[in-house]
Amino acid sequence: MGVLKCAIFIHLGKIVFSMARIHRLSLQHFRNLTQLDWTLDAGQNILVGDNAAGKTALIEALWFLASGRSFRANQPKQLIQQDHSQFTLFCEVAHQSTTHRLGLSRDANQTDIHLDGQKNTPQSALSQCLPLQLLTPESHQLLTEGPKARRRYLDWGCFYHYPEFIAHWRSYQRALKQRNMALKQHRPQDEVALWDKSLIQSGTAVNQIRQDYLEKLEPILHDFAEYLMPRFNQQHRLTLNFYPGWSAQTGGDFAQSLQQHLVKDRQLGFTQYGPHRMDIRIKVDQQDALLRLSRGQQKLLVCSLLLAQAQYLAEQTGESVIMLIDDLPAELDETHRYKLLNLLQEMQIQHLVTTTAIELIPNIDKGSRQTFLLQQGQLSQQA
Repeated sequence: MGVLKCAIFIHLGKIVFSMARIHRLSLQHFRNLTQLDWTLDAGQNILVGDNAAGKTALIEALWFLASGRSFRANQPKQLIQQDHSQFTLFCEVAHQSTTHRLGLSRDANQTDIHLDGQKNTPQSALSQCLPLQLLTPESHQLLTEGPKARRRYLDWGCFYHYPEFIAHWRSYQRALKQRNMALKQHRPQDEVALWDKSLIQSGTAVNQIRQDYLEKLEPILHDFAEYLMPRFNQQHRLTLNFYPGWSAQTGGDFAQSLQQHLVKDRQLGFTQYGPHRMDIRIKVDQQDALLRLSRGQQKLLVCSLLLAQAQYLAEQTGESVIMLIDDLPAELDETHRYKLLNLLQEMQIQHLVTTTAIELIPNIDKGSRQTFLLQQGQLSQQA
């Protein structure tokens, strides 16, 4: 690899990993896949197949298990194979000496979740067992689209690092829903204000956690950005600015913002400002990053953002993520494909990579590697 000028690997030797590893994935009637059983390698897994063979469907199935949502479809029923009533997913995930069995079935109306044989498991329990990160040809939307994607990015890290985060987030969502309902129904001001205390308490806690996490993540991000884009980062300054969801110019804290905008909120019928509007303002030389970054640099910055989260999780918890990469050649040129895959092997991250041609995937001379061919709905291991 050579000597890196950044600090990415300084602490890796001190980390005792509890390596999350997908051992097996089974599915039925998911997208265009009728039935499939896949035993994965602990390191690099390359999935080769023609367009529309179902490669992305396998990535999507794992993502749905971990998050309860698709990155391609708005309605889960769209994932059910045509002429069938439901799909079923099963996954075995190893954590040191423990193996968890994750199961999920979905019909047009509801989702049934199982963890280690226990029914009615919350989605968050599956997420905890299956720490996935996702890189697709659409991942640059983390930068180009609205703040919702950046909130999800930040909340992913808050979920794994702060056990109390999910309770605060749920409390905030409940209070926000009730307040918005009161606003929409034009209820009296005192009825709207009934929800403000809960909204302020939980919302303040959510944003404090978010801001703390971002501050700890930023220096690690700089290390990865320097490695993947050394020339750019020597010439330009990358910064992440935390926007809480309301303007500081309208009055300091969240409570003041709610009070100042109450009249307008009642006119509009919803709460304009708060942590549900939080954003990360990504800037280069104090300008919006999109104005300064090429499309290729945007992709590399997204890679850096994901790798920073993976590194910080390993440093703080000894846990490793699992990386899903859909259509790697569409994301990066040959040099950066090698750099990314080399990093994943160095960081001992199990990763799944899809491609239409095996020759497009650099051969990293470290770690383990298996290649699989997906053809006509059947999966076979290649020599």
